[in-house]
Amino acid sequence: MKSWTEHLGHSGLRSFTDKDGHLWLEQNAEKRSKWAKLAREGHDVAWEFDRLGGEYTGRMLIDGEIYTPSEATKKFSALDQSHMYNHEQS
Repeated sequence: MKSWTEHLGHSGLRSFTDKDGHLWLEQNAEKRSKWAKLAREGHDVAWEFDRLGGEYTGRMLIDGEIYTPSEATKKFSALDQSHMYNHEQS
């Protein structure tokens, strides 16, 4: 996402339109969601829409990999729990 040069509206969030015309929009790290928290922790998080102003497709991009929110929740909550466990063991 660091190479994305488009910015959307007043939010200034980075965006990218792929070869299929789908819009990928960066997660706003200032929000209060688990995905914003992931972005604040340094992960690249973006959401896919079928076009500018279109509907959410049900897919998201995290650190260059495409997931459904369910898949991402499983993967990143497991990582978060692992991090907490390792921290407690220190």
